[in-house]
Amino acid sequence: MTTDNTRTWIRRASTAAGLAYTAIAEYELARRLGAQPPIAVMLPLSLDCYVIAALKWFRPFDVALSLILMCAAQIAAHALDAGVVRVSLDLVAVVSVLVPVALWRTHALARGEEDAPVPAPEQGYAAAVERVPVPAERAPVPEGYPALETAVPAVPEAVPPGVRLLPLVARPEPALVVPVPVEEVRVPEPQVHPEYAIDPTEYPDPDEPADEALYPDPLIPQVRVDFPDETPGVRRLKETYGIGQPRAQRIRDELMGVRS
Repeated sequence: MTTDNTRTWIRRASTAAGLAYTAIAEYELARRLGAQPPIAVMLPLSLDCYVIAALKWFRPFDVALSLILMCAAQIAAHALDAGVVRVSLDLVAVVSVLVPVALWRTHALARGEEDAPVPAPEQGYAAAVERVPVPAERAPVPEGYPALETAVPAVPEAVPPGVRLLPLVARPEPALVVPVPVEEVRVPEPQVHPEYAIDPTEYPDPDEPADEALYPDPLIPQVRVDFPDETPGVRRLKETYGIGQPRAQRIRDELMGVRS
């Protein structure tokens, strides 16, 4: 199913293609009959405006007449071009009538002369009122509400007279709650079992400052055994013994001082 947008573009494309094709033959027809180029353009322009107006307001008579005028111009132009007919009085008369007829019908469509006359508001309203059917007999409208056979009972009072009300009892005030001070409990510091205690002098921290480390480092004798002919670098000491950067640097500095 095509959308409204598609329908609009199809109509526009068809109109533009038809007008462009017929305008060339109409222009050549006017030129063959002796019109100058600026004046010859007016023939296809007047016919195209009439066709557009007829299609826009879409009146069957004007649509048919505009297409007949356009077909007459096309037949005359192609007949002259093919050499079937020659320029004659009859041909000039027919072509000369095309523009006045198109001018007349275009203005008639634009001004809406073919529209049905619209009655005045007063006349239309009066005619509409007259056409409204009036019933022959109307039901009588009551003047007021009918009287009730039994009266509506009055609304009873909230507290009938003679009823004894119960005395209001005051609620007791809540007892005052005295807050109890919270006693602080000291948590003893965790104690390390002697079996798992670590001697800090046996395993010095490799990242501690140089002034607090052990000198000479207990690893130096092992390094001298493993590297008797060279002084290993910091990276090699770290990879071989699994120690940190500060301790490896300290060991290397000590070895360099001994060898120097």
